[in-house]
Amino acid sequence: MLSRRSALNVTVTGPHQGVLGLVLFTIVTTLPCCVFLFINLTMLYTLRSRPLFREASRYVLLFNLLLVDTVQLFQSQSMLLLSAVSFTMLYPVCAALIAFSSLAQCVSVVTLVSMCLERYVAVCYPLRHSAIVTLRNTGAAISVIWAVSSSHVIVQLSLMLSRFSVADLGVMQMVYYCGKESAFIDPVSDQYDRAFTYFLFLLGAATVSFSQQLQ
Repeated sequence: MLSRRSALNVTVTGPHQGVLGLVLFTIVTTLPCCVFLFINLTMLYTLRSRPLFREASRYVLLFNLLLVDTVQLFQSQSMLLLSAVSFTMLYPVCAALIAFSSLAQCVSVVTLVSMCLERYVAVCYPLRHSAIVTLRNTGAAISVIWAVSSSHVIVQLSLMLSRFSVADLGVMQMVYYCGKESAFIDPVSDQYDRAFTYFLFLLGAATVSFSQQLQ
């Protein structure tokens, strides 16, 4: 939901929480997040510090996967804490954060699909693996992954913002919290997100099934 600050002089906040409840909620959710962030950052450092990992295509793909998962974990925890303290933001800012989350999710899924294909080539074509899966080809594949994911985000962001004028976007503020349920106020943007999510699920399922059956 949105509110126009120019038309309404009312402060709308989220569900009330006591100070003790807010502190417990923050500790319970933040501590595990920090543990996983530390593990991910340690693995990222390890993958970049060893020449063996930097020169192997599967570890380059793993680094790309860990990177987007770490960013997505940090963003999700940050948005969760902002919603817990009833922090509201402008709708364009919320839409950009939701689109960035979709970018990380799309890159993560397609990278997993690429890793399945790399494993399939390594098992079924071991003699040609070094010629097919090179660092150059891996870099090109990662570039394509980011390009396709960015195109999806641009379309998604355009659908979310297309129904508003530039003047409206400067004053429209979120109510309660920033999430997909509140950001997708246009049915078209919600349907597009669902369709693309189903497509990613089918792509991942088909690729995994195909690679497993032929190995």
